[in-house]
Formats: sequence, C-alpha cells, structure tokens
Amino acid sequence: MSGLAGKSDFGRLQEAEEKCKQAGAAGGHTNRFIAVAGDMTDSGVRKKVVQDTQAAFGRLDVLVANHGVLMDGALPDLSETDFDTTMDINLKSFVFLIKEALHYLETTKGSIVCVSSIVSTLTGPTLLPYFLSKSATDHLVKCLAVQLGPKGIRINAVNPSGVNTRIARFLGGTGDPEVMGDLFGPNTPLAGQSSGAQEQADVIAFLVSEEARFIAGQCLAVDGGLSLKGNPFNWLPQKGSS
Repeated sequence: MSGLAGKSDFGRLQEAEEKCKQAGAAGGHTNRFIAVAGDMTDSGVRKKVVQDTQAAFGRLDVLVANHGVLMDGALPDLSETDFDTTMDINLKSFVFLIKEALHYLETTKGSIVCVSSIVSTLTGPTLLPYFLSKSATDHLVKCLAVQLGPKGIRINAVNPSGVNTRIARFLGGTGDPEVMGDLFGPNTPLAGQSSGAQEQADVIAFLVSEEARFIAGQCLAVDGGLSLKGNPFNWLPQKGSS
C-alpha cells in the first residue's frame, strides 16, 4: 500500500509480494501474503485493505499504519493544497483506517502501531505540515490508547529519524534511499549511520508481540539517538543557500 499509489508503486508492491512468497516458500507459507494497491485517502481503499485481509485470513491481529508524504512548507510558501494533502495522508487516513479495522481488532484483542517521526516533538524552520501531522499522530496514539485499552486493543508508535527509503524523493531527490543515509547518518550518535527499514520493522514486531503486552500509548524513538541533538532537518541546506 502507499499514500498515493501510481503505476510504479503498484509494480513495486507486486515485487514485494513476490519476494515475501519466495521467502515464505521454505516454510510452506506462499499463500499467506496479499497486496492491495491504492490511495489511502480513499475510504474505499481503506475498507478493501481491511476486508481483503479478513477474507484471506479470517482474522486481523495487527494493523501497522505506515504510509505518508513529506512536503516542504515554511509558512510564507505554504499552500493549502500541500497542507491538506499532508494532513489527509499522514493523519486523517490513519484515523479512519484504524476505525475501519476496529471491530476486527476488538475481536482478536489486537495491536496497532503508527509510524510517526522524531520531528513530532521538535521544531524547525520548514516542513511545517509534516511536523504538525507527526505531532498529531503521537497525540492520536495517546488518546486512542486510553480509549481502546478497555477493549483489549493496544496502540503504540515508532518514531524514526531519516530512514533509508524512497521517502527521500520528497526532499527533491530521485528517491534513492541512500540520500537519507548521506544526510543524517554521519550525525547519528549510534554507529554513525542512518536507520534502514529493518531496524524499524524489528521494533514494530516487538511492539505487537506478547512480550510488549503491557506497553500502550508509547511513542518510541528508533533513531540511534539522533533526536537528542535536535531537529535533523535544521542541518539541511535551506532554499537560496549555496
């Protein structure tokens, strides 16, 4: 799934599904993977994601909300379109995806993880809608932890720093994941390198596991200590600078 899925995204999704099937073949699990492509701001797509999962497996135990965009936006240059797009994808679609899955998660006493960001508690001169959307995501997690806990549903968040993924394309690049490592890695206290997707996935897997059964409403920085140094985007060249 992606926030705004195009043809190239659909092809990448199919490739990921095929890799999962190949990896699962050794354990006889080739039939345990499905893919749904679409725009997560579309209520029909959100419904299909949940219903297709329920139809394929008969239950829903875990929901990970991990789609998003990163758009520029210092206030003087901020457009309402970019603001609305960011909030719709990074926040509103999270809320209503969770709502769509609520009945099934209550049945299984399931777990939710939202992917937020370390910037949720930081400040900076640009990327205003992104910062706001992530701050709101953290508060969403805390509010829903209180609301959903009595139903037996846990919700937490992971707050990454710059992860080596294609979100780099929103920084004006080609989408090369290594861009994130080049920008943030050298400033990361732990190991002097940026996070890959695996570091985030491992923590998500822990948060939805039985070992984390008494953890709820937490926003966990998975950033190698980078947030301790302040907003990493402050180190990026600003518009008009050389």
